[in-house]
Amino acid sequence: MMMEKLKIFIFLVYLICSPAWLFSQQKDSVFAVISDVSGKVFLKKAKKTEPLKAVFGMQLMQGDQVLTQKKSKVELLFSDGNLISLGSNSNITISGKQTDVHGKNIGTGLAGSFSDLALRSDSKGEMGVLIDLRSTETDQTIIPMSPCNTMIKSNQPVLSWESTKPAEEYVVRVYNNNGLVWEKKTSETKIKITGTASVLHFGESYFWNVEGIDLIDSFRSSNQKFTILSQDKILELESMEGKIKDFFRDDLSSSSFHSVLGAYYAKMGLLEEAIREFEMVKEANPESSLPHEILGKLYSDVGKKDLAIIELQEALKLEKEK
Repeated sequence: MMMEKLKIFIFLVYLICSPAWLFSQQKDSVFAVISDVSGKVFLKKAKKTEPLKAVFGMQLMQGDQVLTQKKSKVELLFSDGNLISLGSNSNITISGKQTDVHGKNIGTGLAGSFSDLALRSDSKGEMGVLIDLRSTETDQTIIPMSPCNTMIKSNQPVLSWESTKPAEEYVVRVYNNNGLVWEKKTSETKIKITGTASVLHFGESYFWNVEGIDLIDSFRSSNQKFTILSQDKILELESMEGKIKDFFRDDLSSSSFHSVLGAYYAKMGLLEEAIREFEMVKEANPESSLPHEILGKLYSDVGKKDLAIIELQEALKLEKEK
C-alpha cells in the first residue's frame, strides 16, 4: 500500500513539474485540436488502422482523419485560428495545408491562448508546491475561497471564505503595501467591500484575511492576494468578451466557446473566471482528460492545492483508461 502511494506521489510530481505532460508530441507538429464533440465521432490517426473515439482536446497531426456518424457533430480549432464544424456523416483529413481548410476564423491570438494553456507552455515554478500531497488547506480553520491569487474586475469585490469551526463573528481586513485600508465585522462567511468613497483602486494589488472570534479564542486565515484590473484593461476585456460571444453566438453552450473564453480569461489573469469556464467544459466532456489537466493548473495557481490534486488524479485516471 505504501509503495503504491509512493508511485502515485512520484507520478504527480512528474505531472506538476513537466511543462507538457498531457502532450508528449512537439507543439509545432500539431495542426488542430478537437474543441467540441457531440454524438459519435471518431479519430483515425495517420498510419493507424483502428479508429479512436474522439473526445475534447485530442490533437490532430498531419494525415489524421476525423469522421462523424449520423446525428453527430465535431468542431476543430486550427492553430491559425480557423474553426470548422463537421456535421453528420462527414470526414476531414488533416493535410497540413491550413489554407485549404475553410471556416470562421477567431484569430491566432485567441487560438494561441487556448493552445498555450492546453500545452502548459507557461508552466510556473510555483507549481512545485504540489509535491506535498497533503494540502495546507486541510490545516486551516478558516479557508479563503474568493478572490484568491487572481485578477478581478470590480473595485467592490465580494470576499468569501469557509470555516471548519463556528465563530461568533468574523473580522475581515484588507491591506495594500502601505498597511490596512479596510476592516469590517460580520457574522456571515462573505462580505462585499462597499463605501461612499471607493477604498480600493483600479490597477492596484491588495491582500486580505479573515479572523474568526469566539468566546475562548480567535483564529485567522492565511493572506490572499488579488489585483484589480486597470480601467483600460477592463475596457479591453469587455471588448474581447463581446467579440468572443458574437463569434460563438450560434452556440454559446459549446465547449469551443467556453474553452476559448476560459483561455482568454487565464491569459488576462482572471483565474477564477477561467476556472468557471473550464468547469463547464469538464462537465460537458466527462471522458476527456484535458479539462482536468487545465483545472489542475488553474486551481494550483489560485492556491487550492486539494482541488488541483483531485483534478490531476482524475486526468491520470482517464489517461490510463485510454
